[in-house]
Amino acid sequence: MDTKIDQKIIALAGGTGRLGSLIAEAVLAQPDTQLRLLVRPASRSKIAHLEAKGAQVVEGELGANAAESAAGALAAFTAGATTVVSAVQGGPDVIIDGQTALLRAARDAGVRRFIPSDYTLDLFKLPPGQILPSDWRRQFAETADAERGEAEVVSVLSGGFLDRGVLFDWLRLIDPDTQTAYLWGDGEATVEYTTYADTARYTAAAALDDTPIGRVLPVAGDRLDFHGLVAAFEKASGKRLRVEQLGSLTDLDDRIAELMARDPQNVFGYFPLMYNRGLLKGEATLPPLRNDRYPWIQPTTVEQYFGAEKL
Repeated sequence: MDTKIDQKIIALAGGTGRLGSLIAEAVLAQPDTQLRLLVRPASRSKIAHLEAKGAQVVEGELGANAAESAAGALAAFTAGATTVVSAVQGGPDVIIDGQTALLRAARDAGVRRFIPSDYTLDLFKLPPGQILPSDWRRQFAETADAERGEAEVVSVLSGGFLDRGVLFDWLRLIDPDTQTAYLWGDGEATVEYTTYADTARYTAAAALDDTPIGRVLPVAGDRLDFHGLVAAFEKASGKRLRVEQLGSLTDLDDRIAELMARDPQNVFGYFPLMYNRGLLKGEATLPPLRNDRYPWIQPTTVEQYFGAEKL
């Protein structure tokens, strides 16, 4: 691989996904920086535009389908890297086992920093079982503390994603077509929201940071409760929302338990409700934000995002 001696190398796994592709673009925009991507052979066409901009590519994958040659691919992927960033998604085979293999390769290559695929609420505060994928991430974090060696492991925590596909479709907090907001509980818990783009920019900044960061980097574009979310939508769109009360938080617990009992293997069938519960209970609000560490990033607020969407 052709890399200048004075360049930082940022190695990114998960660059074909939505957040991963934005992290890739944010890294490529930085001077004296080389982006390296770990990509499944069948997915290489998805990052052709990144290769055209100068990204290096190592073919390989994480998780249950990783080939016997995976160790060699991970060694090549991490060799000489300054920071390894993970933006992978999937089940425990990817989040726990795959990221553990990646961290070990990074440690053995002398990588300075490892950023796991967290980008969410403060999962370290959540009680076990509240959000199952967060349990997997906490399990990886425990493994990482034992396996990291000299590498600094930094979780970028950015709260809930400020995105219409998440808020309107996946979580169904707001339905702009029927002008209805859906609420479990009283909606008074404070929640942080950050766009995918801003999360990517903060992640790229952390990847290139020359000084120690610490175990978590909490950043966010905005912080408000459910009623503040509704008010921001109304102000930005000029449309009045009707709030439909779906039940108490206990009712939400019961609904999740019902879905789990009906089809326990279908984790992603009840995951949105679990995530909604994490938002509405306020059990995983972020620690004091550290946006000021990277003052050149001016993140988008909820009202600004809704305004830009022209709802």
